[in-house]
Amino acid sequence: DLPMTRDVLTLTEQLVAVDSAPGRGTERVAQALAEPLRAAGAHVTWQRGEHAGVEQHNLVARFGGDGPAGLVLAGHLDTVPWDDSMRARAAPERDGRRLYGRGACDMKGPLAAQALAAVRLTGRLHRPLVLACTYAEEVGCHGALQLTSQPAGLGDLTGAVCLVGEPTGLAPITAHKGYAVAHLDLRGEPAHSSDPWAGADVTVCLGVLLRELDALRERLRSEAPAHSPHRPPCTTLNTGKVQAGTADNVVPDRARVSLEWRPLPGQDAEALRRDVRACLDRACAARAGVTGALHWPDALPAFDQPVSHDVVRFCEQATGHPPGVVPFYTEAELYRAGLALPTVVCGPGSIAQAHRVDESILFDELEAGVDFYAAAIEHFCG
Repeated sequence: DLPMTRDVLTLTEQLVAVDSAPGRGTERVAQALAEPLRAAGAHVTWQRGEHAGVEQHNLVARFGGDGPAGLVLAGHLDTVPWDDSMRARAAPERDGRRLYGRGACDMKGPLAAQALAAVRLTGRLHRPLVLACTYAEEVGCHGALQLTSQPAGLGDLTGAVCLVGEPTGLAPITAHKGYAVAHLDLRGEPAHSSDPWAGADVTVCLGVLLRELDALRERLRSEAPAHSPHRPPCTTLNTGKVQAGTADNVVPDRARVSLEWRPLPGQDAEALRRDVRACLDRACAARAGVTGALHWPDALPAFDQPVSHDVVRFCEQATGHPPGVVPFYTEAELYRAGLALPTVVCGPGSIAQAHRVDESILFDELEAGVDFYAAAIEHFCG
């Protein structure tokens, strides 16, 4: 192995070995990442937060002083859950030239590559470099939402660009759909099951509601924009969780449908909300005494970076890949729109390895990631 391969591999192993799955804090993994950055001269700051009753931490590391930064390298410190039956645990395992472990690919390996590239280039900066590492991305991008709403800790970003290090096989990604989960509640009247007509049975309405939502989903599909680069090419709806009733011998008086929606860039959220509300109203009309409530959150915004910007052209030339789109969500639009930073998602490893029971990344992918981020630092901060 080359020395840099060993360094990035060792740092990835150190990060993987700190459990940062949901329900865990990110302070320990942030400290493990901060150590080599601080030793190389970075000014490290923390932003405390909280999610689901657990204290969390965003990490910001700045090289090169307080002037306008040239580049922000961004990523998240948390992982998806794991258990001891999996090969991908908070216990890194080498097998040949592949590293297994929870977060090896998504995205502690890319974070290690960003950090080691920063360490490699620290003596050659003409503009400052910022590393931004966030908490609770996997459960709603909460750390990035806090960081971009309170950006003072990032310092001066005038004229900077951003690279988000999600695993893309080092292909530059310039667009993806948004993300939200709405809840549709039905309320009726309970009664003893020996007389089903004595109550207001919400399951009659539930069946109508599911058919109505499916019809809306198909309508969105039929209205997909021509030449959409996204797959599927339309805004999608998914009734991922359906719950109804309270007991076998009680007429069901309540039901809840979780409706996940992934809007295309430019989707009219208010028009979609009205359409979903109309589905709910038609369902309630199927049984007297049933009412409906719609809980409709703001979606995490869809990402849509114009491909004409220099950061896209740089990534295309540096990686040999044209800009593309992905079906999964990232923090990219929070930086692009929230901080006015031209942004590309580009990182080592394959998304096909993410969230798997045997999540892994190749040593060669980690090394290629260091080289790519080092080239980006030279281009935008050199």
